Amino acid sequence: MPYNRRMSEDPREYDIIILGSGPAGISTALHLAQVAPELVSRTLILEKEKHPRHKLCGGGILADGEVLLHRLGLDLAEIPHCDVDWAKFEFNGRAPGEPGQGMKMRCEEDGTYAFRTIQREEFDGWLVGKARERGVQIEEGVKVTGVIREKGGVRLETDRGDFWGKVVVGADGSNSLVRRAVLPIEKAHSARALEVVTPLGGRSEKGKQDATFDFWVVKRGIRGYTWDFPGKRDGKEVRVRGVYDANTGGRAPGISLMEALGEELRRHGLDLEDYEAQGFPIRWFEPRSTFSAAHILLVGDAAGVDALVGEGISMSLGYGEVAARVLWEAFAKGDFSFSGYKRAVMCSSMGRALRWRNWLAKVFYRVQSRRLQGFFWGRLGAAIEWVVRRVVIGWAKRKNYEKRNTKNEGAEWETKRRWVEKLTTDEPR
Repeated sequence: MPYNRRMSEDPREYDIIILGSGPAGISTALHLAQVAPELVSRTLILEKEKHPRHKLCGGGILADGEVLLHRLGLDLAEIPHCDVDWAKFEFNGRAPGEPGQGMKMRCEEDGTYAFRTIQREEFDGWLVGKARERGVQIEEGVKVTGVIREKGGVRLETDRGDFWGKVVVGADGSNSLVRRAVLPIEKAHSARALEVVTPLGGRSEKGKQDATFDFWVVKRGIRGYTWDFPGKRDGKEVRVRGVYDANTGGRAPGISLMEALGEELRRHGLDLEDYEAQGFPIRWFEPRSTFSAAHILLVGDAAGVDALVGEGISMSLGYGEVAARVLWEAFAKGDFSFSGYKRAVMCSSMGRALRWRNWLAKVFYRVQSRRLQGFFWGRLGAAIEWVVRRVVIGWAKRKNYEKRNTKNEGAEWETKRRWVEKLTTDEPR
């Protein structure tokens, strides 16, 4: 039997409450507005901060993220961004201009650019504005202090009183409060990142729109890379530089992230002491993890994103697409166990890409030999690019869900839509 919504006089009771207004939370709401617009008026997003809010992030958006935005009728060109001409992959640890082995590639099929970079404050604020235009309710400055599962739903304790939702979607980041409520003892698998924003200084880079991923830190005990992205801050061209540690297999003895970042800046004629370095965790996707419980779903960083390079924005947008479909099905059937959510994630093209990246991270970052790494990037460029294009990226253009009987698929979803449209009768919780 389909779920009959409780029509309460209490405005703090909702069918769906989403915690977090980052890409994962907003994507869930926007995709829900597409597949089940009937539920949007009974959906609420809670955000602990107020936009525009500072958010640490390299800001890279691959073509997959743009594909998902286009499906939502959104154009990234509406906000300030940088088109990165080439993505360079190296294992050098050399100063700019020094010869070394490596490869470069463009990820876009039309070959116009590799990817784009944005500033998260602007990007997230833009998404929030688009969501509000489509009728999504968003309350900012609400701090959730407790997540309590009850019969028939979830109660959220906040500094503005309690909220109750039939379903709660945890889009509240790597240190998710919702996740801790669902799986308080599950081992976390977190990558680490440290970044600084610098001017175009030292060794002149003005006009340079290349992004560099240098894996020299692998042989120094860090299972990751340093990055160097073009960006814009307050209309000025800058470079966003950082170091990423996937932390797969535990921390190997070697230099610290701060030492690695300091070394990287010195290659560009810069001194780390002149800048404020800020760190942040990235919960990486682990196939054995749990992504849901009765009346609760996890999306984005709360569920886990890319372990290989720490890509989060595109994956978070992809989680929203999968979650919206699963939410629609749950309300259509009246089944809020979400026992099939993990399968939906794993069978999606996003989930398959995440599984591949998880495996590649565990394998690749164990190769610490400078000579072998140089051979990979310098001699196997074509093979690596083939793997990247067919396994790592381009997943958003593939079919996102498990194979269905296409002949019956339309009728199936139309039946579910009719069920959702009937959610009008009063039923005590």
